[in-house]
Amino acid sequence: MTSIRLALLAFAALALAACYPPTTKNPVGTTIGLKNDPLLLGSWKSAPQSGGKENEFYYFHFLPAKDGILAVLVPHGGSASDLMLVKVTTVRLGAAGILNARLVPGPDSDSSQQPPGSIPILYRLDGRGRMLLFMLDEDATKKAIHAGKIAGTTGKADTDDAVITADGPALDRFFRSPAGLALFKSPFETLTKMK
Repeated sequence: MTSIRLALLAFAALALAACYPPTTKNPVGTTIGLKNDPLLLGSWKSAPQSGGKENEFYYFHFLPAKDGILAVLVPHGGSASDLMLVKVTTVRLGAAGILNARLVPGPDSDSSQQPPGSIPILYRLDGRGRMLLFMLDEDATKKAIHAGKIAGTTGKADTDDAVITADGPALDRFFRSPAGLALFKSPFETLTKMK
């Protein structure tokens, strides 16, 4: 799971990873209203990962696009093959929001290996104006599915991916509840807005 968190740093390795973070069959927010969140738009810089090198970080450029936002992730000091494109739709849930992320084929990348659906990523600002990104905790998501809190599949092995299969209304109700928001355990990335 640690390798997935590092991969999600750039949303980049999602297409290449053996184990995806939990996905949803439907995007979160279809009954609430998917709207481009102006909070995201612009350029952000990620913090280097704990234990990583100081110059290993990404720039996140969130641009308005047709039917959502296009996130362009550019590694500091990388090459064109490291560029990643992610199509996102957003919904606000009070002080937090959800990004529904899908990898888009880039100049040298292939997104054919990603599962259907989208990856829900919770985002919120902290007291210092930084944007914190949270993904669903795999084990907590599987427990919620097994407990019948939300419809989904978990596969047969511990390494199988969790997929939330609930329809739009049930999905939106769940992620507006404390039980749904609790599945986003800890931030995997901290972004600072660039001026």
